[in-house]
Amino acid sequence: MKFNYSFIFIIPLAMILIMDNAFTELAFPHNLEAQGNMLNLLLKGMAAVSFGYSAFYFKRMSPVMRVAYVLTTLYVFAMVFESYYFYGTPMVYPHVFQKLFLFYFIFFVYTFYKGNFHLKFSHVVWFILGGFWVSVIVVHPDKLSLGAFTSHERGVYASSVYMLVIPFMYFLSKYIFHGKLMSLFMAFFILVSIVFFQHRTVWISTAIILIIYYLLIRFKSGLSINFAAKFMPIGIVLLIAGITSSAFLFSTNPEIITKIQDSFSDIENFDSQGTGGWRYIQWMSYLPFIQDNWLVGMRFEGFELPIQFWRDDTNEPVFDDGQGHHFHSFYVDILFYTGFVGLAIYCIMPIYAIVKGLRSKAMTVNQIILIAFISTGFAYGFSYVLPVFYYAILGWTIVYMEEDGVERTSYLRDFGSRWKAKAVGQYRKLTAA
Repeated sequence: MKFNYSFIFIIPLAMILIMDNAFTELAFPHNLEAQGNMLNLLLKGMAAVSFGYSAFYFKRMSPVMRVAYVLTTLYVFAMVFESYYFYGTPMVYPHVFQKLFLFYFIFFVYTFYKGNFHLKFSHVVWFILGGFWVSVIVVHPDKLSLGAFTSHERGVYASSVYMLVIPFMYFLSKYIFHGKLMSLFMAFFILVSIVFFQHRTVWISTAIILIIYYLLIRFKSGLSINFAAKFMPIGIVLLIAGITSSAFLFSTNPEIITKIQDSFSDIENFDSQGTGGWRYIQWMSYLPFIQDNWLVGMRFEGFELPIQFWRDDTNEPVFDDGQGHHFHSFYVDILFYTGFVGLAIYCIMPIYAIVKGLRSKAMTVNQIILIAFISTGFAYGFSYVLPVFYYAILGWTIVYMEEDGVERTSYLRDFGSRWKAKAVGQYRKLTAA
């Protein structure tokens, strides 16, 4: 009997995925202090491992990734020198260093799978899906109700729901390319889950990934997919079933319609309604500091800066001083602490992967899924700091762009194979006679 041990190759990627709130909550339900300690330990430990491993296997990197690695390391060493020179210690505020340490997760995943390209896409999908739903059922079973939906009790963090986009696109692709109805059911179930947990930024990211996915399939897959034929029958059945069921559901729970309308209204008026208005005020509070330190950011001075975002109801800072500034935007976070230089170093990697895909003659389905996903990070980053798992997926994506590829038929090679087979056949006939 043969056993497939390829699942063990998920371990390096999983060590970063488990830093998501879904997994830390599962490890220590309702214990924020223990979750914070676990995350802090994993971040520091994996940052050290990632730096050392990627440095040791530096030669595995492509020229562009080597440039990104060297620039990141130079910036880190510059901050170490600054910290030692002004504060007498090499790492005075780990919170500031963390903004760049996260980049090493990209290099770690990239260098590992560059040399061990054996991880199956399905293993990552089921790891995400299984971990998410076990966490929800164990930690937040009370959030799985219409009452929680209408009262906006999400319970689950946006980053965890954002992670579901990868399984959604995987099962959708399985249906489109293989016609498996079970895959369509799984894709629909995950999509309903994304909508149910009400993170509007994830809704927008899902819509963006579908558009990018369609365009890449249309122009970069090298395949002719009739989307109308694939989804028209299913759409008609779902429409009829949806109208029939919703007539009963909405008539008994009219607050659902009101809730959905309010959510779309918040998206449309992001600068004045809902959490979008809250974020907008935070952005405006810190914009002067970003403008005055746009090149390399405020770094340690930024950590020491008093909180600039105050509550209207209590007239107190939103966060406590001395713990860093916690932004609800990747762009504000990276520009405030590391400036345009830090943002530029980061952008080298996703843009490199995207450009490599666009320049290729054809892309595999897995490449299309991953490129479409990391492209949504540019939109997701407006409302949230990019989750830790995103950096791991980005590193994995770059490996896919460099190692995976569409096999193209070579007519010369095909002719040579047929001629060789014909010659061998004739030789066997002569020897047999």
